Amino acid sequence: MKVMLESIRRLVERLSPAPICEPCIGRRLDLPIDDALHAALGELAVERGFDRESGSCSLCEEHGRVIVRQDRRHAA
Repeated sequence: MKVMLESIRRLVERLSPAPICEPCIGRRLDLPIDDALHAALGELAVERGFDRESGSCSLCEEHGRVIVRQDRRHAA
């Protein structure tokens, strides 16, 4: 799980400030879209600096739940 979490974190940080959805994360990292991926995204969203919200994915442009890295100015 830790390897998956770190891979997701790096991808989201690299795309920041653009939001990305769960299916695109799965495709980009060659991960199955399953409970483990969902749990990893939930854990990342609980950490300071990341949010899960409703929005449009910057890669596929589908509207739904996305994860984004918070702007550091507002994360304090």
